[in-house]
Amino acid sequence: MSSLKFFFTYSREFLRHWGSYILLIIGTNIVLEMLVIPSVQFSIAFILRQGKIPYVSNTNILTIITKHPGVLAALLLLLALVLTLVFLQFTFQLFSIKSIQTKEERSLWELFKQSLYQMRHLRPATFFFFLFYFVLILPFANAIFRTPLLSKVTIPVFILDYLSENILFLLLLMVASVAVSYIGIRLLFVLPLMIFSDEPPKQAMARSLELTHHRYWHYAWRIFILTVFLTIVSYVGYGVSYGLQVVLDFLPKPFPAIGAMLTLTSIQLFSQLMLAWATVLYFSMLVQKFYPLVISSEHPLRLIRPSLWTRIAAGILVIFLGGTTLLSNVLYLAGVEDSIPLTISHRGVDNGNGVQNTIPAMAATIKEKPDYIEMDVQETKDHQFVVFHDKNFRKLTGKNAATHELTLSESQELQAVENGHVAPIASFDDYLAFADKHQQKLLIEIKTNATDSKEMMDRFIEKYQDDILTHHHRIHSLDYKIVEELKRKAPKLYVSYVLPYNLVFPQTPANAYTMEETTLTGDFVRRAHLEKKEVYAWTVNDADSMDRMVSLNVNGIVTDDLKTLQEQIKTYQESPSYAKRIEMYINRLPALDERISEN
Repeated sequence: MSSLKFFFTYSREFLRHWGSYILLIIGTNIVLEMLVIPSVQFSIAFILRQGKIPYVSNTNILTIITKHPGVLAALLLLLALVLTLVFLQFTFQLFSIKSIQTKEERSLWELFKQSLYQMRHLRPATFFFFLFYFVLILPFANAIFRTPLLSKVTIPVFILDYLSENILFLLLLMVASVAVSYIGIRLLFVLPLMIFSDEPPKQAMARSLELTHHRYWHYAWRIFILTVFLTIVSYVGYGVSYGLQVVLDFLPKPFPAIGAMLTLTSIQLFSQLMLAWATVLYFSMLVQKFYPLVISSEHPLRLIRPSLWTRIAAGILVIFLGGTTLLSNVLYLAGVEDSIPLTISHRGVDNGNGVQNTIPAMAATIKEKPDYIEMDVQETKDHQFVVFHDKNFRKLTGKNAATHELTLSESQELQAVENGHVAPIASFDDYLAFADKHQQKLLIEIKTNATDSKEMMDRFIEKYQDDILTHHHRIHSLDYKIVEELKRKAPKLYVSYVLPYNLVFPQTPANAYTMEETTLTGDFVRRAHLEKKEVYAWTVNDADSMDRMVSLNVNGIVTDDLKTLQEQIKTYQESPSYAKRIEMYINRLPALDERISEN
């Protein structure tokens, strides 16, 4: 069957039994998002509290492994449980789609019991295989299966940007992506073979390699075709909804508001329909290899006849979900929860108007009137503070020396070149004085390395605390020890902890969190606000991402393109039209290959 014929054949199959498929896919995700995921998050937080670990990041993974064996064991057990639930979800959905397409006429409860029975095959080797399969393969080939339970498996944009700046790294990344996608497709049928044929992982891998032998391009092309068609339909659907609201906004009141409610509701329903449709098509690639599609007009998926109390409980749940969604839509469209984020210029530049972290660039950027200018300070050889981002001066100045290898005066003799501009390296004293003179508030990032003196923070606090408090500057750092020390020794200072990855919500004394925008979610922002902490998103450089961050109600946005950010905020601030709100809502929606809602 050609890829086009496959798309249209199984799309018609989806339309024949769309109610069953939506009940299966959306129902499963609701259970995961409302019950399972909160339970897992609570368990992780509880385990970390018991070990007195305030956060989990790349900076303390080694410490957890070497110094907290009890926490490590508990987290590994929780990981095993998550992988078990992933296997159960995959098994249940695969059995259910197969049941619908082969007209077995089995109930959801029967299929769930069969999925539970399938768990008897789980062995320690299976978990190791799952770690390899889901963590390594699916971030690159996740069109087939993406679960909310593993939604954190995402490569942040700043890592990709860093790798792409180096030609060698970029080539290695491209080769790795091709290699992993090749492995992913060659092992495409491993889980279906384990589920349908009870084959152990090793045997299933060998069989999948056999089934995909000389068929790599066939399945790669099929995945590509499905993704392209679904993406086109998605863009058309959202585009039509947005265009309709643009027209409705020209009508007299109350038609724009009524239309916006209907449009927003239709977008929400359409997004769930697209989610179910995409999941069925991708899963059908796996099912049809073993079980051919049976065409009939029967409605195969049955529910157990519920008791009166079950129906009452289900009705209450539906009313609750519908009511909360309606209330949320009303509040969103009315702008009740709107907040205007601070504009923060990343490294003191705006769209390449100077050399990062230099006074001439700051002078040019101040004219754009950002709320804050974000900049970097490091300790020098003579225990002073220089304004510089990299650990080595070579990239911007040509001088192959680390920041801690030169004195402050030696550092200031260097000339940095960037964006067609040349400027001297600045001391923090001079940079701070210039900012104070022009009433420009700073977001000061304190960068550290292993050679920093033990008294570095004591000197920083003694020398700069009064000035920082007087002029309302703020501090953030990627080093948690700095955050903790500052809040302990100078509690009045406003300090944010920089998080490159949203893995577990931290429990720290920080006043705020500066989060890399790729993995930042509305749930993280809401939890932070409940704890009276602010959230800054970094580094946000395109209009759609800016709109998404604004709609998530972040407190500040760090950007290299200050003018675009100010334009987006101005549009949002000056009574945005319902169409603009619809557009921003659409920008919040995840891509088709992400199986979790941001709403």
